[in-house]
Amino acid sequence: TSGNKSIVNNSSDYDYVIGSGPWGERADLMGLLVRLPFHDAAKFHRRNDTNNTNTNATTSSSSLAIGGADGCVDLDSAENNGLKEAIDLLEPIRQKAFIPAGEGEDEAILLSRADVWALAGNVMIESVGGPRLAYKVGRVDAADCAGQGERHVSAESTSSMDVERAFVEEMGFTHREVVALMGAHVLGKASKVHSGYDGAWVQRNDRFTNDYYVDMLHVPWQRDTETVEPFGERTTWHRFEGMRNMPEIMLQADVDLAFQTTGGWFCSRIGGEFIKGLSCPNATHGFAEHVHEFAADEEEWREEFAVAWEKLTGMTESELECVMPDCWTPEESWSASQSSDEPRSSDAAAAMDGTTRFYGGLSLFMLAWHIL
Repeated sequence: TSGNKSIVNNSSDYDYVIGSGPWGERADLMGLLVRLPFHDAAKFHRRNDTNNTNTNATTSSSSLAIGGADGCVDLDSAENNGLKEAIDLLEPIRQKAFIPAGEGEDEAILLSRADVWALAGNVMIESVGGPRLAYKVGRVDAADCAGQGERHVSAESTSSMDVERAFVEEMGFTHREVVALMGAHVLGKASKVHSGYDGAWVQRNDRFTNDYYVDMLHVPWQRDTETVEPFGERTTWHRFEGMRNMPEIMLQADVDLAFQTTGGWFCSRIGGEFIKGLSCPNATHGFAEHVHEFAADEEEWREEFAVAWEKLTGMTESELECVMPDCWTPEESWSASQSSDEPRSSDAAAAMDGTTRFYGGLSLFMLAWHIL
């Protein structure tokens, strides 16, 4: 039945309320709408896991829930600062979208928040040159997720073991998939008002490229630590060129994917030419080799990212199903999924037309921000 279901917009003129917020340039908005489904899904917690080592989470019923892609982020957590803007921005779109009743079904189903958040992330990534991404629906929204924000790895983490516990042991990702997902930092930038960090990771932060990995390894970065109220101590690695810091940054959790910055190593520089007494050595854990791999081969990264992103946005106990016959994110025209000389049934045509209308609404939304 997947091929006969459609995401339909019940407004003929896409009169969405765009909302307002301090998004800044177009890349900032893209990064925000990719960050939302990431943070929604990345709080996944294995049910009945007695070996959970996260001692920071509260013991409320919501903090012990499975979490994952359930349309709920803990807005009281500092790790989720700024995401309310993305939620408010997408809510009018969610209210317009539904899956019409199919044969033998009683009523249409509104898309969940989690479904819309995942779709928005897909659209943003694909619209700036990212790989084709799978899209399924059926995620069930949670009413409460208090305490679950503590499941996220802090950007100040100085241990790759924190990333390993959260993503490999808890969520079931491979080391390669984790490194591939981190490459999404190529979009958008960190906001000082939301996190205490300020800057984009790469110079061109509105294109889906492997610059995140290339720059981390081949450009010099210098460590800078300062106290930023109300967040406390913040460690930032600044791109360092011409004997001065540049606007681009890396966070501690980024650089520890590829370099050994702690554990007896008193170093203040990564990337570029190795300078004895200043440069940090290459890390030897399971993540490091994949930073080098993706820096050398962009296509390998794109392929692995698509696999990891589908896995991440599908972190739910709900049964998901494809909307489009090919299971890809809806395109703006039928020709993207089916050749013009291939006949299509009236049901399939209606499904595609309905999905195209909804995707068209998102496209107009993006055009309003000069993203496409």
